[in-house]
Amino acid sequence: MPPGIYKSGQHKHWTMKRPAGNATSPDHPPVYLPLETADVEEAARLYTDVFIADEPTTHRHAPDPEIFLPYARWYAEHLATKELSHIARDRRTGEIAGFIFCLDLAGDLAAEGATMAEFLAQFRETVEMLDELEGRYIDRDKIAAGTVLHIFQIGVARPYRGCGLAQAMIRRALISARRRGFSRAVADCTGPTSRRAFERCGFVQAGILPYDSFSTNGVAFFSGIDGGISLMVREIETA
Repeated sequence: MPPGIYKSGQHKHWTMKRPAGNATSPDHPPVYLPLETADVEEAARLYTDVFIADEPTTHRHAPDPEIFLPYARWYAEHLATKELSHIARDRRTGEIAGFIFCLDLAGDLAAEGATMAEFLAQFRETVEMLDELEGRYIDRDKIAAGTVLHIFQIGVARPYRGCGLAQAMIRRALISARRRGFSRAVADCTGPTSRRAFERCGFVQAGILPYDSFSTNGVAFFSGIDGGISLMVREIETA
């Protein structure tokens, strides 16, 4: 586990049409690009689809896609201004095949204005669980701005899954962050699929908070969900 920032002693959805043939291949590799304002609408729709359909914690919150989408648009636009997030585009169709949303861990999402506060409030229990997990293993008082990349969310459109796209986006985000002076990265993995992708990119599990063991205001909101949220960490000087 990288030293310094970690505490001692702790270890209706939108669907995409499937392209003809393989979604990705050596002859048609995806194009990896920084998330920009022009990408916001398409990225927000894919984010809404993936987040609502595949995220285990979101199943408990059961958000309405039509209500979620405007927040997703605002969120993607906000992320574009931070210049840490990326997308993968299909070289043949031009459509977004995946996204990786990243932030500076030294920042505070809750302080990003009223719209962000409203967005986070819809997932209060998830936010509190993430805060509890990170609070056990990370000493935020020791984190300087521009040093620790927080890979917050990653998603791949269904036709492009199983092609290593998630790992490729993780590596691309790490290389970009390293060029900007970041030396470490963390990610919160809510299931085994994402955890394995990060492990294959050199991350190790610093700790895990089982869903069944978490409660807020006396309510075990995620009781019955298998597994837990894993905090994954790695240094990125050699990413």
